[in-house]
Amino acid sequence: MPKIAVVRNWFLPISETFIYSELVNLHAATAIVCCKKEMNQDQFPFDPVFKYKSNEALSAILRKEHIALIHARFGLTGADLLQVKQELGMPMLTSFHGFDLPTNVKSMQKYKGRLDLLFQEGEAFTVTSKNMKKILVAYGCPESKIFVHHSGIEIEKFPFRDSIIPENSVITILSVGRLVPKKGMNDLIEAFNQVQHQWPNVRLRIAGEGPLRHELVNQVKRLNLDQTVTFLGALSYEDIRNEMQQAQVFALASVTTKDGNQEGIPNVLKEALATGLPVVSTRHAGIPELIRNGESGILVPEHDTAGLAQALLKLIKNPDQWKPMAKQGRKTVTKLFNAKKQVDELENIYQKVIEEFNQRGKEQTDDANKRDHTDL
Repeated sequence: MPKIAVVRNWFLPISETFIYSELVNLHAATAIVCCKKEMNQDQFPFDPVFKYKSNEALSAILRKEHIALIHARFGLTGADLLQVKQELGMPMLTSFHGFDLPTNVKSMQKYKGRLDLLFQEGEAFTVTSKNMKKILVAYGCPESKIFVHHSGIEIEKFPFRDSIIPENSVITILSVGRLVPKKGMNDLIEAFNQVQHQWPNVRLRIAGEGPLRHELVNQVKRLNLDQTVTFLGALSYEDIRNEMQQAQVFALASVTTKDGNQEGIPNVLKEALATGLPVVSTRHAGIPELIRNGESGILVPEHDTAGLAQALLKLIKNPDQWKPMAKQGRKTVTKLFNAKKQVDELENIYQKVIEEFNQRGKEQTDDANKRDHTDL
């Protein structure tokens, strides 16, 4: 059973439940976590976790723990660990998730010219969508090194239920995401304003926290939506599930930011679909790989607030469409985004990378021995 070192600078931000889910569901490999800062330990209990301050300290940990493979979470971490990988002569798998893509201007600056070396030296890379794969290939990553590996959700934690109109006839639209530009919350609020003018008996609940909160609260006040839009703040995993059980419609208006930051395939959309919520979202990044427009949800162009409003109104006015969309959404998530299946796939990737690395090492040793024998 191979031993894997999962390296993430911070273990673990509340928005990265998918990393924790993979860790605790491993069964054909064992894992340790290495990080510079530990956080949210009550929500993400794991043992063992090793904290390190320098690459030298990390190398000592990996050597002592007899690690077979480094799994760097996020491209920037992979670039930071190149020296460790080379020093230990150890294979490394790097997972890209969205903000770390080279299309993001800020991330490219942080790579400091190391991205080409990462693509050259790294044994393999995972991306969460086909869209991400195209981006990495366009920036020079060998296609043969890339695995499209969807992050999964624990389906059983999101019980399916039929979305029905409540007795008070108030329709609740739920959105969940950090209050940052790429989540498009300002577009959603503008679209909701249009919806509310045509269908007053509707409410919007936004779960999440972030630097744009003050700006978004002011937008709500300016539009006189104080009584119909509620900011819930950062919620626990359990509280988000409860919100999904109570809502009638889910919306996420993801956009590509001016500096090129974008999503992969947001896990919260998978969770909403698994719950049985009809979904409205945008044709952004890998989202169309999850949601088929008109079948499991409705997709509109980025920043199209009028289109977003019309999509929401279409669902609100046609509750008979909720159930067939919900069934299709649950079917898609169960088939392609089930955490257990995705962990099996990840472990297969681990095994493949380790075996190919060891085989190359054996071949190099054999070649060297043949050269030595010829010289004699």
